[in-house]
Amino acid sequence: MWPLLILSITNLSCIFERFSYWYRVKNIDRSQLNELIEKYSNKNYSSNIKTHITKIPLEKVLKKTILISAENKNNIDIALSISLKSLEVEFNRFNTLFSTTVTVAPLLGLLGTVLGLINSFAFIKLGEAGINADKVTGGISEALVSTAAGLIVAIVTLVFLNIFSGIKRKEMQKIYEYAGYFEIMYNKQK
Repeated sequence: MWPLLILSITNLSCIFERFSYWYRVKNIDRSQLNELIEKYSNKNYSSNIKTHITKIPLEKVLKKTILISAENKNNIDIALSISLKSLEVEFNRFNTLFSTTVTVAPLLGLLGTVLGLINSFAFIKLGEAGINADKVTGGISEALVSTAAGLIVAIVTLVFLNIFSGIKRKEMQKIYEYAGYFEIMYNKQK
């Protein structure tokens, strides 16, 4: 049960972090994104990019694109695809932990059950029926709690993994759309 407790606490903290991250990202309205496209597609502005840190994913992509393509303005599409790939790493943060938890938590619960059953069978004395029934059944019920705990941790983690994956898909689609607008506007200025 201790590994399951540690795993669940770790997952909960990561889930809260992802919730706050996606809340910030989803609250960026389209007018802000349109302003960013206008600002970064202007080649006069793009030559004077400041390196301030931003929390807007599209702005990160646009900055990185401009910085990568600073040498050769003709390769904006390649720079844009590199920048978009790097954003996916940020969007997939903790997904490996969540996937591992979904796989490992039920197995840890099952391991706890097997160890508990082995412990319960130690109380069985052959030939003395009914004498230690309370200890045996109590041990079995205690052993099954770890399986239930493992399944609960896995199910809750799986639900949030799927929620975050769905949000990621929608946000990536929106960013690809705006990246396309940026590329068109940037190339118009040649």
